[in-house]
Amino acid sequence: MFDKRWRIGTLLGFPVEINLTFLLLLGVVFIWLGGVAGLVVVAIAFGSVLLHELGHAVVARQLGVNVSGIELHFFGGAAKMIEMPRSANHEIAIAAAGPAVSFVLAGLGLGLGALSGSWMVSIVGWINLTIALFNLIPALPMDGGRILRALLTRWMDFVRATDVSVMVARVVAVGFVVVGLAAGMFQLALLAPFLWIMGTAEQRLARNLAHRYAYNGDGYVTRHEPRAERRYVIRQRNGRLVIELL
Repeated sequence: MFDKRWRIGTLLGFPVEINLTFLLLLGVVFIWLGGVAGLVVVAIAFGSVLLHELGHAVVARQLGVNVSGIELHFFGGAAKMIEMPRSANHEIAIAAAGPAVSFVLAGLGLGLGALSGSWMVSIVGWINLTIALFNLIPALPMDGGRILRALLTRWMDFVRATDVSVMVARVVAVGFVVVGLAAGMFQLALLAPFLWIMGTAEQRLARNLAHRYAYNGDGYVTRHEPRAERRYVIRQRNGRLVIELL
């Protein structure tokens, strides 16, 4: 049911979709924050998330990683890469691109808001600053967790680096529960189990892909798979020699 999504357009060649859970979020915010004002804040937030994910997608495309599109859902958004980055440095660049976009938007929003005295423009700045800082938390599969894993592969293999990053993510998840319940920030407590589950999925993915990566002393790089041996046969056909692939 919650896998249902709708395509709403294309941005810089990337299909943009909204998940059913995004519509559920709009309904929750409409009730919780008092109607239209809450929806305006959510619209700004998800516009900011869209640009954040666009940053990931554009850099990934420049580095040769295929991206099938961008999806908005209950917990934000995702640039849907259909393959892993080819090296640790590429993973750092792709992961850092989203927060970099958010920091730029935060600077513009806060700066223009201060100059114009517009609270709406300032909100754009604060929302983007929050998005940037939150995504840099070192909890895989968040951006900060991907950067942490890539850095760890300078000293350990890809699977071990993933395990350590997931362990850090689980500590963060427990912290979300504690802080969320203690401070009444129930959104954090709600995020915790999803962070835990997604971390486990990252561990499985790392083990499935481990054979594709090699350690080169400066992080992982894509291992060049040996080409399959091709065998040929030469036949005589109608008085002509013909080479056929077996």
